[in-house]
Amino acid sequence: MKKLLKILLILVIVLVVIVSIPLILLHKKTTPPIDQYTLASEETFYTAFDQELSDLITDDSDDTVELLVDESFINRIIQKNLAKDNDKYLNDDYDDEMAYNYMMTFGNNLGLKGLWVELSDDKLVVTGGVDFVVGASSVWYQSGVVIVFDIVLSEDEQYYLKVSELEIGRMSPNLNSAFNLADRIVKMLTAKSLNELIAENLKFGEFNQEDLSFTVGETQLVDYLYEVDPTFSALMKLVYKENLLILDVSDAGFDISLNIGVFRRLLTDLDEPAFDKWESDADKAVFMAGLAAQAASNFFLNPLDPYLDLDEEDLNAILDYQLQDKVSFEQPIKFTLNGIEYEYIFSSTNLFIRMDEDVLSIHLKMSLTKTGLAGSFDMQFNLTSNVSMNSEGDMVLTIIDSNIGEIDLDIEMLTTLFSIFDESLMVDNTIVIPKETLNKMFEGSSLVFEDSYVTDSVLRLHYGIES
Repeated sequence: MKKLLKILLILVIVLVVIVSIPLILLHKKTTPPIDQYTLASEETFYTAFDQELSDLITDDSDDTVELLVDESFINRIIQKNLAKDNDKYLNDDYDDEMAYNYMMTFGNNLGLKGLWVELSDDKLVVTGGVDFVVGASSVWYQSGVVIVFDIVLSEDEQYYLKVSELEIGRMSPNLNSAFNLADRIVKMLTAKSLNELIAENLKFGEFNQEDLSFTVGETQLVDYLYEVDPTFSALMKLVYKENLLILDVSDAGFDISLNIGVFRRLLTDLDEPAFDKWESDADKAVFMAGLAAQAASNFFLNPLDPYLDLDEEDLNAILDYQLQDKVSFEQPIKFTLNGIEYEYIFSSTNLFIRMDEDVLSIHLKMSLTKTGLAGSFDMQFNLTSNVSMNSEGDMVLTIIDSNIGEIDLDIEMLTTLFSIFDESLMVDNTIVIPKETLNKMFEGSSLVFEDSYVTDSVLRLHYGIES
């Protein structure tokens, strides 16, 4: 009997060690900020956002967009995303079900309370909580994780988040040990590393495993916006270069100030000329057949040095059809405020060409409009150049100057902007249109171009007949 009791005692001790102690160590009571999970939390932000954008459109003297992203708004957005597949969460029609209290449920017993943040001048605290539930609302066990990030301003004036503290239940383990443990658990559950999981879900930032930091800076934001639209990415590069974006962090939240008024379209900027757009390859074939006929006639009349003159209407029709929707964009910005859906649209023309005397200029007009509101906030990219042709048959545009609104663009900035679309396009202070691209643009004309330049506001092309 004594031996049996001894064995039973040992088993009890083992069970306590294996089961009870981990349960005690992992226990943590967490309380989500349910009072922030309301429409009011997002409407405060969207009311200000709507007012700022509307003022930008209707008031020519308004140059700055200023917004506060507070703790309530952040938590509301997190809650909406985590509970997007659970229409029972905080829905009084289902207050007798487990899903009413938990943003996400796993099986019949495990519920995710959510993730939420607390802000201070130099810290961001992220808390996550889970419960083991029996029945609809009988909580048998609670656990949670708290991650404390230091908000750090780097030498290049960019903020990043660095993990300074980590609590798992009642434990405060070594940060690297905790990360490695979390990495193993995530691999068991998802067959992916924690790094891979972070990269998939945080599209606009970079997580550094070495120092456990998360950065959203120029590079990360530009790369993310490139996936949305390359033009957005190019504009953001310019915003950073000109120091037009100011971000400050306080107990109230993230203060954002964007001096976008310097981009406002100038009264002297040229408009897009009228031209007939080609709707199909058939339209292009008709134009090229006519061009070939004109070229044959000119060759007969001037066999030693035949040339063609193309006006703005011709060039814009060719360029518009060649580019299609590679450069132009239309991005809606939608949100709901007081039950009403608001829609802004950020859009652009295609690239268009103007010519004056011996100068060819390239332009892209961008506009922010609001559905139901007259007016627009317009910006325009302008570049002026002289045209020539090199010995390889490439068309060369030698840049004279370039600007967007009040911002003059230097060669370094132009190279950066154009490299987003084509890294080989800019060569020193020139834009080089390869011979192959030129031939494709004039495919069907049977012409081989030998020289080009702008004169008397037309593009003159000296040519030979394709053999």
